[in-house]
Amino acid sequence: MISRPYFGDAAEAGAARRFISHSLGAAHPCRDDAVQLAGELISESLRHAVACGDLAGYTIAVTTTRDTCRVVLSAQSRCACWTRPALGRGVHLVSQFTPLWGAMTTDHGTTVWFEVTRSPHEPRRSQPSRSDDGAHAGP
Repeated sequence: MISRPYFGDAAEAGAARRFISHSLGAAHPCRDDAVQLAGELISESLRHAVACGDLAGYTIAVTTTRDTCRVVLSAQSRCACWTRPALGRGVHLVSQFTPLWGAMTTDHGTTVWFEVTRSPHEPRRSQPSRSDDGAHAGP
C-alpha cells in the first residue's frame, strides 16, 4: 500500500488523481476507473466538508495487484452525510460501479474505500489506453 496526505485544497484534487494514476501505472487495467471514481469521492468529500464547516484534509491510499486495485479516501471531516449513495454523487457512482465498497465514520473522520477488478473477459492491456497520465484538469 502507498498513501499520501492532502490538505483539502480543491487545487490538490488533480494531484491526488495523478498520485493514483502513477501508483497504478499506465498499463494497469483498473487505472482509468479508479482515477475517475476517486476523483468523484474527493470532490464530494471537499464539498461536504465545506458545507459542514469541518476539516477538509484527506489521505489517499492505493493497494494494487495485477488485476485489482483498492483506493481508500480517509477524510478528516466527520460529516458523513456524503457517504450515503442517495446523497453523494461520488458514493452513488462507486456503489453503481462496484459492489466492493464501504464507508465508516469515527471520531477521527470519515473513510470511504472501493475496489475495482478487471473483468475476466477483458483483455490485459500492454499499452496505455490513452496518451495522458489519467489525470484531468480541475477538481
